[in-house]
Amino acid sequence: MFYNGLAVKGTLLVVRKLPERTIHRRPSMIKVNSDPSLSDGHSFNSLEIVSTSNRPKRALTSRFLITLLQYGGVPADYFMELLGKALKDVEKARHKTRDSLEVAFNHGDMDDLMSARMILSGIRPEDEAYLQHQLTTMTKEEREGFKQGRLPVDQCYYLMGTTDPTGTLKPHEVCVILDHGPISGEVLVYRHPGLHFGDIHVLTATYSEAIQDFVGDSKFAILFPVSGPRSLANEMAGGDFDGDMYWVSRNPQVGHCF
Repeated sequence: MFYNGLAVKGTLLVVRKLPERTIHRRPSMIKVNSDPSLSDGHSFNSLEIVSTSNRPKRALTSRFLITLLQYGGVPADYFMELLGKALKDVEKARHKTRDSLEVAFNHGDMDDLMSARMILSGIRPEDEAYLQHQLTTMTKEEREGFKQGRLPVDQCYYLMGTTDPTGTLKPHEVCVILDHGPISGEVLVYRHPGLHFGDIHVLTATYSEAIQDFVGDSKFAILFPVSGPRSLANEMAGGDFDGDMYWVSRNPQVGHCF
């Protein structure tokens, strides 16, 4: 945001309690201050939105994350099970419509979702050479990802991080908002490409009526506390709230072992 000579960067959160057409900024969001010596010049005010918080796609692990989870107690056999299941699903993608559609959506950026649209229109992969070719390319990409440690895990999400507008969250608490509102319970939170064991945290996801009053029906975000000696996001590989995405897991198998 550019406003009266200021350059402001951060996460824009819709707050119901603010008056209409009002933006409240924190001092830490100001990246460039106005220059009084240029007061005679004309200033342009504008708001630019680079990206929005959308329904998260499937969340994948990485080599770094697998290493940290294993160090924390998650057995290696669990990741071998994930790999075995992922390989079976990829193999079925060439023959079963549901699996084909999932692969087509996961790699929709490769063909602008053309393969997914073809499948949804009723075209079967075995009847269309182009679709077969695209799915073969996509499944090959999936297998290459497995070599890099990118394995899909259930009940894990990539969510955009921002701060608690109410200041009510305790230092070990977060507010995780998904499809049907905030969730409760222990969650693992990590930011790629963290390498240190401190880059993954066990936190308590909690519901707060005060936050609900502020953000209303907002979805797909993780709100961090503003209390404590240091920003939780910064403790995770130097993260911040300028659009950083955080891996959030409520998977019971991972959480129980870690």
